[in-house]
Amino acid sequence: RPPGSEVKQKITELYVRELPQQIKCMSPYFDQALRLEETLVNGLKAMPPRDFESVLHPIFQEDEWLLILVGGLLGFVVGVFQILVVFGKH
Repeated sequence: RPPGSEVKQKITELYVRELPQQIKCMSPYFDQALRLEETLVNGLKAMPPRDFESVLHPIFQEDEWLLILVGGLLGFVVGVFQILVVFGKH
């Protein structure tokens, strides 16, 4: 082993172990210093609808078939209910 490799290994292990806690402590500072929320809100508000949709679409793409299925079922149920209400009184 090269000289100092054990020290490097121990420092690396310590760093990896402590990093999640340090990130939690630094997160509020980063949010305030970088104004991430404000930047995101303003950026999304300024975005044209087509660009906004292209940002959101990948998020819902995996469950898109389920959204379409539920929408179709709700439409069917409302349609049947409407037929029963409109034509059921006669």
